[in-house]
Amino acid sequence: MIYFVKRISVAIAIVALVSVVFGSHDGSTHFGVLKKGARLIHKEQIVQPKKFFRVIEKKINFEPQQHKISAIVITDNSESKGGKASLLEGGPTANYAVILFKSARNHGLNFTLEIFDTAPECFRCKTHG
Repeated sequence: MIYFVKRISVAIAIVALVSVVFGSHDGSTHFGVLKKGARLIHKEQIVQPKKFFRVIEKKINFEPQQHKISAIVITDNSESKGGKASLLEGGPTANYAVILFKSARNHGLNFTLEIFDTAPECFRCKTHG
């Protein structure tokens, strides 16, 4: 019985290791919930060339708007998929956002940033359920 448990544990460890080594990390991410009817209020390409053995960072400030943000969708368009984006301030439920884009070492940035506002209230949905 112990031999069987050890073999299962080793098999699980090997599968976990293979998934970490060969798994592709997609730098795409989203913050908030993208609901039906939400409008795209901002779209921007974040592109920076690579620098030899350097990590590229770029901070984007989305200034306060009239409407609140419901979702931020960030797509990594690079071939390496090694970059990442972090929401530093604001974001969903706020009307502004500060986002930091960071590349993998020796890679550039190539992201698409999309910001959506809240979906308009549906009068019919409220009255008819």
